[in-house]
Amino acid sequence: MYLKTVVAGFLLSVSICVADTQSVSADAGNKVCEKYGWSEVEDLARPFLSDVLYTALVMQGQSADYRASSAAEQALEPHMPEHVKEILRAIIEANC
Repeated sequence: MYLKTVVAGFLLSVSICVADTQSVSADAGNKVCEKYGWSEVEDLARPFLSDVLYTALVMQGQSADYRASSAAEQALEPHMPEHVKEILRAIIEANC
Protein backbone atom coordinates (compact mmCIF):
# COMPACT_ATOMS: atom_id res chain seq x y z
CA MET A 1 0.00 0.00 0.00
CA TYR A 2 2.83 2.39 0.88
CA LEU A 3 4.56 1.68 -2.43
CA LYS A 4 1.35 2.47 -4.36
CA THR A 5 1.06 5.80 -2.55
CA VAL A 6 4.69 6.70 -3.32
CA VAL A 7 4.32 5.75 -6.99
CA ALA A 8 1.03 7.68 -7.29
CA GLY A 9 2.64 10.75 -5.70
CA PHE A 10 5.61 10.51 -8.04
CA LEU A 11 3.39 10.22 -11.11
CA LEU A 12 1.30 13.18 -9.97
CA SER A 13 4.35 15.36 -9.44
CA VAL A 14 5.78 14.41 -12.86
CA SER A 15 2.51 15.29 -14.60
CA ILE A 16 2.37 18.64 -12.82
CA CYS A 17 5.96 19.42 -13.89
CA VAL A 18 5.20 18.49 -17.50
CA ALA A 19 2.06 20.65 -17.50
CA ASP A 20 4.00 23.60 -16.06
CA THR A 21 6.73 23.20 -18.69
CA GLN A 22 4.17 23.10 -21.48
CA SER A 23 2.41 26.23 -20.23
CA VAL A 24 5.74 28.08 -19.91
CA SER A 25 6.61 27.07 -23.50
CA ALA A 26 3.20 28.21 -24.74
CA ASP A 27 3.57 31.54 -22.90
CA ALA A 28 7.03 32.07 -24.38
CA GLY A 29 5.70 31.24 -27.84
CA ASN A 30 2.81 33.66 -27.43
CA LYS A 31 5.17 36.45 -26.36
CA VAL A 32 7.41 35.84 -29.36
CA CYS A 33 4.38 35.85 -31.67
CA GLU A 34 3.06 39.07 -30.14
CA LYS A 35 6.41 40.79 -30.51
CA TYR A 36 7.41 39.63 -34.00
CA GLY A 37 5.26 39.68 -37.12
CA TRP A 38 6.47 39.11 -40.66
CA SER A 39 7.47 42.75 -41.04
CA GLU A 40 9.73 42.48 -37.96
CA VAL A 41 11.30 39.36 -39.47
CA GLU A 42 11.82 41.36 -42.66
CA ASP A 43 13.53 44.16 -40.70
CA LEU A 44 15.75 41.69 -38.79
CA ALA A 45 16.86 39.84 -41.90
CA ARG A 46 17.26 42.72 -44.34
CA PRO A 47 20.90 43.61 -43.57
CA PHE A 48 21.95 39.97 -44.06
CA LEU A 49 20.03 39.02 -47.23
CA SER A 50 20.97 39.61 -50.82
CA ASP A 51 18.68 41.91 -52.81
CA VAL A 52 17.10 38.92 -54.55
CA LEU A 53 16.35 37.06 -51.32
CA TYR A 54 15.08 40.20 -49.64
CA THR A 55 12.75 40.93 -52.57
CA ALA A 56 11.46 37.35 -52.44
CA LEU A 57 10.82 37.70 -48.71
CA VAL A 58 8.88 40.94 -49.21
CA MET A 59 6.83 39.46 -52.04
CA GLN A 60 6.00 36.39 -49.94
CA GLY A 61 4.95 38.69 -47.11
CA GLN A 62 2.39 40.32 -49.37
CA SER A 63 0.69 37.01 -50.13
CA ALA A 64 -2.40 35.86 -48.25
CA ASP A 65 -2.02 33.82 -45.03
CA TYR A 66 1.68 34.50 -44.78
CA ARG A 67 2.98 33.69 -41.33
CA ALA A 68 5.93 35.10 -39.43
CA SER A 69 7.30 31.58 -38.95
CA SER A 70 7.32 31.09 -42.73
CA ALA A 71 9.19 34.37 -43.13
CA ALA A 72 11.67 33.32 -40.46
CA GLU A 73 12.27 29.97 -42.17
CA GLN A 74 12.84 31.68 -45.50
CA ALA A 75 15.09 34.39 -44.03
CA LEU A 76 17.29 32.19 -41.82
CA GLU A 77 20.80 32.17 -43.26
CA PRO A 78 23.95 30.58 -41.81
CA HIS A 79 25.99 33.79 -42.03
CA MET A 80 23.62 35.83 -39.84
CA PRO A 81 24.70 36.89 -36.34
CA GLU A 82 23.75 34.39 -33.66
CA HIS A 83 21.31 36.74 -31.89
CA VAL A 84 19.30 37.17 -35.13
CA LYS A 85 19.30 33.41 -35.74
CA GLU A 86 18.06 32.81 -32.18
CA ILE A 87 15.12 35.17 -32.70
CA LEU A 88 14.25 33.59 -36.04
CA ARG A 89 14.46 30.09 -34.54
CA ALA A 90 12.17 31.13 -31.67
CA ILE A 91 9.62 32.45 -34.17
CA ILE A 92 9.82 29.20 -36.15
CA GLU A 93 9.46 27.11 -32.98
CA ALA A 94 6.48 29.16 -31.80
CA ASN A 95 4.86 28.68 -35.22
CA CYS A 96 3.64 32.25 -35.32
